Amino acid sequence: MPSNTTTLNTPTTRFARAGVIAVVAAALLSGCASANTPDAASHGTHSTTHEDAVHVSEAWIKAAPKGMTSGFAELHNTTGQEQALVSVSSPIAESVELHDMTGTGTSMSMQKLDGPLAIPANSTVALEPGSKHIMLMGLKQELKAGSTATMVFTYADHSTQTVDFEIKEFGGAKESYAPEAEHSGHGDS
Repeated sequence: MPSNTTTLNTPTTRFARAGVIAVVAAALLSGCASANTPDAASHGTHSTTHEDAVHVSEAWIKAAPKGMTSGFAELHNTTGQEQALVSVSSPIAESVELHDMTGTGTSMSMQKLDGPLAIPANSTVALEPGSKHIMLMGLKQELKAGSTATMVFTYADHSTQTVDFEIKEFGGAKESYAPEAEHSGHGDS
């Protein structure tokens, strides 16, 4: 019994089938791409970079054989909104904190910042000796002048920024940090 179904296997038919497959594939891929919209990404817990909002320059750490040392930098907020640096971490130290110096003259003392470091809109905040700075405690290695160390900044919006710090000799300010055992309240977990 003859069949009433005719199968066309011409080059035009094959081309048409390929076109249909391409259209279906494109539709499926565009559906997947919509999951990466800014709204969908904002609900995740992943970190993004913060380099476009805060430009870090003049980043350096005071050379130290062991114990504790300080890091300094200039943080330039390039946006029209205040940014907030919540924490700093680094593989070179057991603990890293944002600190400030309080008092005057010979009665100055160092203390952990109470909350994030605010970086006002379109402004620069200097982390410098004798003022706000990054405190690295429990150094895991000797920090030699001429080398570099990496720190990761975490901002209030959960974005992160990796910054390379130059390690330098620094004789100014004659900073002297108490032994770690006497540094209670500055890194005790």
